[in-house]
Amino acid sequence: MDFRLTQDQELLRQTIRELSESEIQPHQLQWDEDQHFPVELVPALGRLCLMGIQVDEEHAGAAMATLDYCLCIEELARVCPAIALSVAPHDGLCVAHLDRFGTDEQCRHFLPPLARGEQIGA
Repeated sequence: MDFRLTQDQELLRQTIRELSESEIQPHQLQWDEDQHFPVELVPALGRLCLMGIQVDEEHAGAAMATLDYCLCIEELARVCPAIALSVAPHDGLCVAHLDRFGTDEQCRHFLPPLARGEQIGA
């Protein structure tokens, strides 16, 4: 069994690492000192499909595999555990459960805005 990451997985890891280092790391200490959660970052995470990592593309998600999900969370956590600990339950508990157990109507209504960065009713 080959446990090496695929080229696509390495590219995903590098992309999330670059995003984390350029968009999150410069502000992370100040956010922590101010006890501020950067809600303004959520739409940007959504544009990269990080708010719907495993959601089907038809519902505005990225349709990634579980390992891809883990790579994304790991790279976010390298720079800012608070962001990673916000994205992980959003993806793993909120949208994943809705995707798996929601009705077709619920999925059509709620998943796209959640996957784009939690914009329900906007």
